[in-house]
Amino acid sequence: MRDENSLFEWQIVRESRLAKKRKIFFKKKLANPRISVYHKNVDINFYGGFYKKCESEGFRINIPEGTFEWVLLHFYSPMVITLGERRIETQANACILYKPGTPQDYYGRFGKFENDYIRFRTPPQDRSFYKDFNLPVDEVFYVKDSDVIKTEMQNITWLLTDKGANHDYELTKNAIGVLKKLQCARIFPDQKAQRESETLFRLEQLRGEIRRNPEKWTVRAMSENFFLTRSHFSVLYKESFGVSPAQDLKFFLNEKAIALLLTSEKTIAQIAEILNYKECENFIRAFKKMNDISPLQFRKTRN
Repeated sequence: MRDENSLFEWQIVRESRLAKKRKIFFKKKLANPRISVYHKNVDINFYGGFYKKCESEGFRINIPEGTFEWVLLHFYSPMVITLGERRIETQANACILYKPGTPQDYYGRFGKFENDYIRFRTPPQDRSFYKDFNLPVDEVFYVKDSDVIKTEMQNITWLLTDKGANHDYELTKNAIGVLKKLQCARIFPDQKAQRESETLFRLEQLRGEIRRNPEKWTVRAMSENFFLTRSHFSVLYKESFGVSPAQDLKFFLNEKAIALLLTSEKTIAQIAEILNYKECENFIRAFKKMNDISPLQFRKTRN
């Protein structure tokens, strides 16, 4: 009982963990597919990189349409980076993570410059992987020192020059290492900004877990996870995501209910039990309130 169009229409953006490990669809779409490395809930396909790439005076990157890959850059030299209408003059050790499609425009402030870079892709439905590394996107940020990712970048450069063997797995593993080390070495303007970033990072991690397993969570359990009162946590959550934790939980439960109705043979009662409803009638009532249709009617119309 599988209806892919219905899955798309109802915007079920998370596949099961088993389905996420099937790379066939994505590899057919890529001209030069790479082996993926699974990091937590992130699939990353490595596409290129280099350690301390030297560019001559007058060299400028200007790609108005952006690229198909994510591009992470670490600059050893002061740079001029254009982001939209902003022209940013950076110091050394500036970094930027461009998402696919973001215009790229940068050059050295004083002529020649050196930079590390990696290029990679993620599955089309997973554009928020960077939250697992607490890194900003399409924004300049700084790291503590120039050697923070030296080992991984040297490994990547060596592996790319060794044509005698397939190093796809090692390349992608080192690319993930770069992201993790930048996360640890990132510099914040002040302690307040660091606390806010770390809090948002923890909230993003928690929200991802709730989305994967909404039946295991309550608002009380969320607040206890943060060692906050329920009211304090609810305010913090809504300020971060624009929706209350109770509303989010209802949405994720509904999302999982839709997936189960469309992709399994389980009865309505069994689905209610999986989603941790004490009574099947409560599940039916909640589903109808969210979708203006009962679970059974929904399954019939979408089958």
